[in-house]
Order: sequence, then structure tokens, then C-alpha cells
Amino acid sequence: MNSEVLNSWKEIAAYLGRGVRTVQRWEHDLALPVRRPRGKDRSAVIALKSDLDKWLQDTPHREEPHLPQAHLDSLQLRHNTELLKLRTKQILAQSEKLQATIAESLALTAALAQKRAVLGKVKVMVSGASAEPAPAGYSQTKRKK
Repeated sequence: MNSEVLNSWKEIAAYLGRGVRTVQRWEHDLALPVRRPRGKDRSAVIALKSDLDKWLQDTPHREEPHLPQAHLDSLQLRHNTELLKLRTKQILAQSEKLQATIAESLALTAALAQKRAVLGKVKVMVSGASAEPAPAGYSQTKRKK
């Protein structure tokens, strides 16, 4: 089924945000663009959303044209979708930067740990002390008298 096609007075009325009798009157008095597949005045009707939108635009009016709430909701949804797409791209770019920063931090941390290990071995070699840690409660300092 084509979502562009409205298949009854009820669907047409809902799309335009009006009652069935109102849109039927608009067809009679204001040439609302509906189609009758059987070609008879009292047969079933169909309408294309694009035809109705164009009719709403082209119909003379005193104030702002009344757009159906469903149409306004659709426009707002499209706008919000575009905003979400843009924000998603921004968040993705930030995420990629954070991943790069984390990777760099991990590399620096590993390099620092390696340097500390090397410096620890050098200290041990220079001082001649054992690489084993002192037992708990044991003091390595000796008092000279």
C-alpha cells in the first residue's frame, strides 16, 4: 500500500485535521483534489497527500494556512531527526578523539612503567641492596654509635 494515498473520507479528514463533512464540503465548494476511481459522484474517494498539500498551499487565505496537526508533527519530526543526526556525528567525533587519547595515555603509562622498572634495577645495582623487599617491621637503617 502506498503511504502517499489516502483511501477514504475519514483518512483524508484525519490528514487535513478536519471532520469528514468539512472536507466533503471543501471538495464541493473549494475543489479539494479528491479522485473517484469509478467516476461517479457518490463513489469511493482517494486522494494523494501531495495533491492535498499543494491545494492547501495554493488556496487563497486571509491568515496563515491551517496545516493539519499530523502534517505539523511530521515536519517537526523531520527537523528533530536532522538535529539528532548532526548531534550523533558530533558525539561520534568526540568518541573517536577520546579513544585516541585513551590509547595515547595507555602507551605513555606502559612506557613510564617500563622506565620505572629499569630505574628500580639501576638503584638496586648502585646501592648493592637486595632486590627483595624488607620484611614487615624490619628497619633497614642502622644507627652508628
